[in-house]
Amino acid sequence: MTDHTESIRELLARIRKEDAAVHAFTFIAPDPEHVDGPSAEKPLGGLAIAMKDICDTADMPTGYGSKIYDGFQPPMDAAIVTALKAKGAFIPGKTTTTEFATSPPTPTLNPRDTRFTPGGSSAGSAAAVAAGMVKIALGTQTLGSVIRPASFCGVVGFKPTYGWFPTAGMKQLASSLDTIGFLAADVAHCERVYRALVPDDETPKVSKPKLIFSREPNWHLTAPDAKAAIEACIEKLKGLGVDVTDGKMPEGFDEVNLAANVIHDYQMHRSLAPEMKRAREKIAPVLADRIDRAGRWSAEDYRAAIRVVEAQRLAFDAFMKTCDGVLCLAAGGEAPLLELGVTGDPMMNSSWTALQTPCVSLPALAGANSMPIGLQIVGARNQDLKTLFIASFLEGKLGLA
Repeated sequence: MTDHTESIRELLARIRKEDAAVHAFTFIAPDPEHVDGPSAEKPLGGLAIAMKDICDTADMPTGYGSKIYDGFQPPMDAAIVTALKAKGAFIPGKTTTTEFATSPPTPTLNPRDTRFTPGGSSAGSAAAVAAGMVKIALGTQTLGSVIRPASFCGVVGFKPTYGWFPTAGMKQLASSLDTIGFLAADVAHCERVYRALVPDDETPKVSKPKLIFSREPNWHLTAPDAKAAIEACIEKLKGLGVDVTDGKMPEGFDEVNLAANVIHDYQMHRSLAPEMKRAREKIAPVLADRIDRAGRWSAEDYRAAIRVVEAQRLAFDAFMKTCDGVLCLAAGGEAPLLELGVTGDPMMNSSWTALQTPCVSLPALAGANSMPIGLQIVGARNQDLKTLFIASFLEGKLGLA
């Protein structure tokens, strides 16, 4: 038995033991016969990457967080699962997702403090990393489902540029927003996976990034302790010699959040129509009602939202020629209390998802309850590796690595 095989078996034993207190997994893999180590052909060899149960797996049940698909066994892996396995990654199990990556909350607990939600929809992936069961897990984001749970659980979150990673075999929610990302113990793990999947990205490192601090979007809805935390962090970075200046987003940026929600709802209403028609009684009432409400948007509302987003993508592309990255909050505050029955508001994420930008959340801040709040780094479209470089630079400056 190789050292890597033994290591994976030990990891699986630890997951089986520790997940009883967290409920991050819906399925845990059996012990493998053999696990290859890293090599030139398989740079992810020996790396365990937990898989959100919104992506098909041929050797594990896939339920999409829904009673409708309880026990469903896909005939083949999702494209991203295929890609990760081809690079040597081992999938130790499936992590919880809110129903169809929407709502209501999962049974998963926040390892930082079980009184608070881990967020959603990538609840299990965030919690599995925060609990130390895995170093990295796959998540998905349609509005804020990677960056927000990363913020709430105090882990690194990475949402790449829209379209970088294939979504075939992932349960579709809103196809023009759905994005595969990762939650990890540190930026290095995100970079390792990104480099394995995009080996020809030769972006040079940025030694002295020029950064803009933005109080947008939705600063007026942000908790006072979150505002104070990020402002203190920005001052600390300036004191450490980091080039950070206050800045304002392009005119019309404040319209993107609503536009993103219109696009999300319009597409979700149609994507989940088959399940609503055939098995509405198996859908959580809160979600079924939400899908009904999503049908209120007209085709003209949808077209108008697309026009807003397309114009702002170009405006932000131009804005990003003046800097290397934007710093802002990853969430509007700490994780909500579990008893509230919510997973938090994606108001700090929806705009960036719609603009298709790469984003990284660093566990750099804390709120009034000493719960984590993420510092979000936003990069230019298709500058994912550069954005990861900046995140790694800040991770080092702030002593997070």
